[in-house]
Amino acid sequence: MRRLFITVLLICITATYSAGSALLSKSYVVRYDKGSDILCDPYVVQKGDWVFKIFRQKGEISHKDFPEFLAIFKRINPHIRNIDRIRPCQHILIPLKKLKKGSLPGQSSGIVTIPFVTISNLPDIIKPLSTEYIVQKGDYISRLIARGYDTKYGTKPYNEAIKLFRLINPDVVDLDRIYIGQKLYIPDTSLRDKPWYKSLFDSSGNIIVKADQNSPGTKALTSFVPADKRDNTPSHFAKIASILDAKLLNKGIYSFPGHGGIDYKLDLSGFPVIELKDKTKILLTQYTDKDTNKDKKINDSELNAIKSYWSNVKIVLIANKASTEQAFDAVMESFGKEAFKNKISFSDQGVKVEVSGKWIIEQPYFADEEASHLCITPVNNPDERTPDSIVRYLEQHDIIIKDFLKDFTKDFNGTKHKSKGAQNEDTAENIITINFSDHKTVVNNLLTAMGYNYAQNVAITFPYAGIQIKALSNLISTGDGKSLLVDFGDLYGDAVLSIKKTGLGVIQINNKDNAHEVIRKILDALEASYTKYPTFLAAKRPDTYNTSLTIPGYLISNKEKYKIFLATAPVNDDVVQFLINKGIKVMLVNSQ
Repeated sequence: MRRLFITVLLICITATYSAGSALLSKSYVVRYDKGSDILCDPYVVQKGDWVFKIFRQKGEISHKDFPEFLAIFKRINPHIRNIDRIRPCQHILIPLKKLKKGSLPGQSSGIVTIPFVTISNLPDIIKPLSTEYIVQKGDYISRLIARGYDTKYGTKPYNEAIKLFRLINPDVVDLDRIYIGQKLYIPDTSLRDKPWYKSLFDSSGNIIVKADQNSPGTKALTSFVPADKRDNTPSHFAKIASILDAKLLNKGIYSFPGHGGIDYKLDLSGFPVIELKDKTKILLTQYTDKDTNKDKKINDSELNAIKSYWSNVKIVLIANKASTEQAFDAVMESFGKEAFKNKISFSDQGVKVEVSGKWIIEQPYFADEEASHLCITPVNNPDERTPDSIVRYLEQHDIIIKDFLKDFTKDFNGTKHKSKGAQNEDTAENIITINFSDHKTVVNNLLTAMGYNYAQNVAITFPYAGIQIKALSNLISTGDGKSLLVDFGDLYGDAVLSIKKTGLGVIQINNKDNAHEVIRKILDALEASYTKYPTFLAAKRPDTYNTSLTIPGYLISNKEKYKIFLATAPVNDDVVQFLINKGIKVMLVNSQ
């Protein structure tokens, strides 16, 4: 059985050589076949390779007549008796182009070195293939690199990514010192698929940057391969691929062996394919031709040819003027409702978290790590997105939030915008911690934090059994002319009743009272409006597709139009920052 192959177009980039320029070159082999010199790419088969996979990853084949290309491949690789069976460490030659006699320097020797990309400033070619990122609290370079480059710490790809990171982030002198709000460029995995990627590094893994390439007899080839086609792919297809952490294949041609020896060719510029990390392919089967303004579809026989070679493929029909949400709906429906859910929850030291999204799917987020949950939700405008502080918090629990605009006509990415408010401030400086060491200290700290005037050991007098009694107590002034006494067991019997008859309220705190009992006695006596164990919605949107956090504690509505939250359980710094950004004054009650 014949396997399917992909042909893709290689763009040749030329630039004026200058000091400090980088030369991206590659050595090729020239083989003679039926009267023609064939430019070939030497390749060593790796474990897990098959012919189609090699051609797809190499990305250097541009051939109009695929059957002829296949025949050439077989003739120049006579040791490959069955192209369906190749073994690791086998050396093969991939035919790229027919050459005219003497068209390349050194062609007659059988080895040619082609400088197919030259650039005066190497970061100019690397930066567009990187992701702009704003440093958040708790970030560190190694984790950002491992995530962005889909690799693990200490591996060869990781070390290469570090070299590229240094190249495009010259302001980062020390990798252990980055600051909140700093803009970084993180190398993307798409770099590794570029045909010139390997020529960036020498045998030691260092980036090759040559001081001067003005050597006589060296020139860039402008006619090595034809220019690429114009990209007709709708912008929301790329958005969908990005949200799913998938690859968008929208350039080149797939060839599928058909009936009667006639191959079917799938033009990816017209019918793009989204490839997920598990190699599932999503084929988008309709688009509007920009020249004729007519819809183009793949017929049933062509679909059957595709399905016979792609066992794990989803065929998705996308309406021509579909919004991003509608296109995403069509993609997700192809998997069936059992492939995703709408709600997940967990508990974090007493904090109950419930995450709801339109689509929640399980997928590997880091290479070779446990699966995480990808929560995808369309929003009406950027203000409805999940705050960055909550995005960071949920990521710590392997939940990745991806919010996107329903109508993808604006520049918006729910995971890369800097959150509003004081996210760059030190959270510790914006909260008050009340240690429950003893009742007197707690009451003093609590009332002071709430803005009340509280005086300890104040002399008071009150009538008792016909005489005036002097005593020491603790006085709360509420600001509206009312006063309250706080008694820690110093007043006994009828003395409390006598004081209350004078118009003073008395709050009695018992040594056996726990933190909750002390707080409730204070709040009730002050007639404060509060909610026990309040629930906060993360995003400014309906709760149908939102994240809710129910936190142990008391949310107090202050008369001065600001709210106070007394948290009686440990709360993550990012959650605290979220509350602060909502204008809530946060107090952490430590009962240890």
